[in-house]
This record gives sequence, C-alpha cells and structure tokens, in this order.
Amino acid sequence: MSDMPFTITREDMLAGRVVAPGWYILLVTSVQQKEATTDQSQNTEIKFRIVSPGPFLDVPVKRVYNEKAPGFAASFIEAIQGRRIDPEKGGTFKMVASRDKKVWGYIKNSLWQNRLKNDVEDFRSYEEGQTQPKM
Repeated sequence: MSDMPFTITREDMLAGRVVAPGWYILLVTSVQQKEATTDQSQNTEIKFRIVSPGPFLDVPVKRVYNEKAPGFAASFIEAIQGRRIDPEKGGTFKMVASRDKKVWGYIKNSLWQNRLKNDVEDFRSYEEGQTQPKM
C-alpha cells in the first residue's frame, strides 16, 4: 500500500471551528451560483471570512439562497446596498457585486448530522470604525 498524502490547510482547520453566537464583521470572499441537487433550481452560495478582531478571525462561514425563495436574501442585499428594498417595488440585485464588501453578520449555531455548525442568520450594513451593527 502506497502512502496517500492528506493535506489539511489552515482554512480547513478554521472551517471546523464553532463560533460563539453574536455579531461579526464579515468579508464576502466568493459568490457562486450552483444547481441545487434536489430539483435543478439555482442556489447562490455566498462565502464569507470573519474579519472582526478576536478569537474567530479568519473563520470561514457561508450562506446559501435559492431562487425559489429570493425574499430570504433581503437582509443581505439591504446590508450590502446600505438601504432598504422598497417592499412595493422589489428590485434586481447582482449578487456578485457583493464580493469584497463587508457586512455585519449574526452567527448562530445549529446541529447538522450531530455536529454543531455556524449559520449566518441575519445581516446589517457595515461602516468603517463601527463597533457594533446598527439595529
């Protein structure tokens, strides 16, 4: 049997860290559309990296939105744009425009296959120098 190398990166190690629930400054690192495995609808996967100083600096987290329920993305879109979406008119937003932008994200924990995981539950606009999100 030959030696099979198994590489684990720093990001791999950080991805397994459970973050204490709370508000964190998140940097959008990636926005990708992928076909859902269940019904061929489109998922938009947004990856973030925590950039708040502290013990969870650089921990990656993600949020997935599906085209069948676009309203769930409203708080994220409003946080990126820095303004509310008109509930009477709606609108169109290019999710890729959020790449490299910062937002406040509320992270909570949930169980998945008997393991705690990080869920980005809510978003608020971020302004440089801000110490907590505007509610």
